[in-house]
Amino acid sequence: MKVVLIQIDLVMGARVLLSMLNQYGYKTKSLQINIRYTDSLSEDDLEKIYEYIGDAEVVGLSFNTFYAITAKLLADFLKSRGMKHIIAGGNHATALPEEVIDYADVVIRYEAEVTLLKVLDAIKKGSENLSSIKGILYKLNGEIFKNDSPPDIVWSLNDIPFQSVDTNLIKYFDLSNKVYTPNKNNLFPHVTGCYFLLGSRGCPFACTYCSNSLYRSIDKKFNKVRKRSIDNILEEMTYAINNGFNSFYVTDDNFFSFAVDEIEYFNQEYKKNIRKPFSVSGINPNNFRDTTSEKKLILLLDCGLTEVRIGVQSGSNKTLKIFKRGYNAEEVKKLLEPIERNRATIWGNPRNKLHVALDFICDAEWETKEDKIATIMLAQQLLKQYTVYFYTLVYLPGTEIYADAVKNNLVDDKEKSIYLKGIAGVEDNLYNRLFFLIAVTKERGVTLSEVLINHILNLIDSSSENAKDLINSMIMCINDIEKHHDVCLDHSIIHPYLTGFNEWTKTVGDVGKKVLFRSYHAPYG
Repeated sequence: MKVVLIQIDLVMGARVLLSMLNQYGYKTKSLQINIRYTDSLSEDDLEKIYEYIGDAEVVGLSFNTFYAITAKLLADFLKSRGMKHIIAGGNHATALPEEVIDYADVVIRYEAEVTLLKVLDAIKKGSENLSSIKGILYKLNGEIFKNDSPPDIVWSLNDIPFQSVDTNLIKYFDLSNKVYTPNKNNLFPHVTGCYFLLGSRGCPFACTYCSNSLYRSIDKKFNKVRKRSIDNILEEMTYAINNGFNSFYVTDDNFFSFAVDEIEYFNQEYKKNIRKPFSVSGINPNNFRDTTSEKKLILLLDCGLTEVRIGVQSGSNKTLKIFKRGYNAEEVKKLLEPIERNRATIWGNPRNKLHVALDFICDAEWETKEDKIATIMLAQQLLKQYTVYFYTLVYLPGTEIYADAVKNNLVDDKEKSIYLKGIAGVEDNLYNRLFFLIAVTKERGVTLSEVLINHILNLIDSSSENAKDLINSMIMCINDIEKHHDVCLDHSIIHPYLTGFNEWTKTVGDVGKKVLFRSYHAPYG
C-alpha cells in the first residue's frame, strides 16, 4: 500500500511516522507544506501537489488549527481527484474531530503511532474493520461512526523510531519553488544544521491555553510525563550528527524534569561523544522550585547548552490564575535567579553567554490597564538581559480556555477569531508598544528607569500621541545608533534580536485591525 504523509508547517511526529511506516513495509513518502497560514493554495499549487502524491492510496494529513482552512481546501481537492483514503490527525483534528471528518475519511485523535498502523491494516482488509479501533472517527457508506474510547498510545518512548531525515522520501512545497527536494541541513526551521527533538511527551502542568489540557480531557492518564532514556536521546543525537546536523533544539516541556543523576550522565556522555551546541525550550518557572534545578543548569551549561526559553506569560496575577500557571508574578524573579547567576557557556563568542528568551501572552480580553502595566513592570524586573517573545492570546480548540470562551460567547466565528488570527501579531496599543521598547532595551542588557516608565505611562493617560511618539523615537534612536556604528545583532541561535517592530493592518481575520510584529516576522494576517 502506497502512503503519503502530508504535514502543513513543521510536524516532527509525521517524520517519526514516516520512519515507522517504512519499517512496517508500507511504501511511504512525505510532503511538508511550508506556507503562511494566511496564504491560499491556488489551483496550480494543488495540481503540483497532486502530481507528487497522486499515485498514493492513502494520504495522512497533519496540521494545526492555523492551517485548518488550508487542510480542508487540500483534502477537498484530493477527494475530487479520487483519492481513496484521507486520514487526518494532529491537535486540530483531535480537538474538533466532527469538523475535520467532514473532509477526511478517518480522524485519529491524539498520538498516531499505534492507531495509524491499526487504521491502515483495517483499510487493507476492508473499512468495516475500523469499528474496533479506539479513539477514531470514520466514514462508512456515507455514515459517520465515532469511538470515544481513549486511543492506544506508546508508553515506552524508546520503542519509537527516530525521525526520518531521508530526503529521498521527504519533499517540501512552498509557493515559490512548488514541490522540491530540501537540503538535509534545512529540514528544521530557523538554523541551518539544527536538529529538533523531543526528550519526553506529556506535561505535569495544567495551563488552560495549552493543548495538553485537550489531551487530559480525553484521558487523565495522558497527563503523565513519558520520558525517553538518556541513552535513547543520545543515540538520536548521534544519528543526527551522522546525518550532517551540528546542533540541537530540545523542544519539549520537560527536559528540566529529568533527575540530577540523569542530567549528570547526560553531561558526561554528551561531552565525550557529542559536544555540540544545544538549546532547551518549554521551561516553566515552576521547574526552578526544585532545589536541584541550579545544579542541572550548571551541568547543562558545562556540556554545551546555549539557549533556554521560558514561559513567563504574564505579570498579572489575575491572568496567571486564569492560565493556571501555578505561580504568582511576585515569585518569578526569585525563581529565575539561578539563570541570572549562571550565564557562561563553554563556547566562544557569540555563544559565550547563555541566551535566554521569555514568552509573554498579550491581549487577553479580561485584562485591564492595571493588568497590562503589571506585565510591563514584571518584564522590567526580570534578568539583566533576555529576549522577549510576544504572542497574542488565541483560544485554541479543545483547550480549557477555549471551552470558557465558547461558553461566554467570545468565539462567534472560528475562522475570523482563531484560524486566521494567528499568535504572532499583538494588538497595536500603547501598552504593547511600551512592552516592545522594554524588549529592545532588555535584549541589549539595559533596564529602563522606573521614572521613565512611569513618565510614559502617565503620558499614555494624558497625551497618547506624545506617548506613541516618545516610544517610537526611542526605538528609532537605538536602531539608528547601531546602524551608524555597524553593530551586528545576528547572534541569536533561534531568532535574530529585535531591532524594533513592524506595524501591519490585518487583511484576513479581523480585517483592518492594526497589529505589531516581531521584526523577524514577515508581516501577515
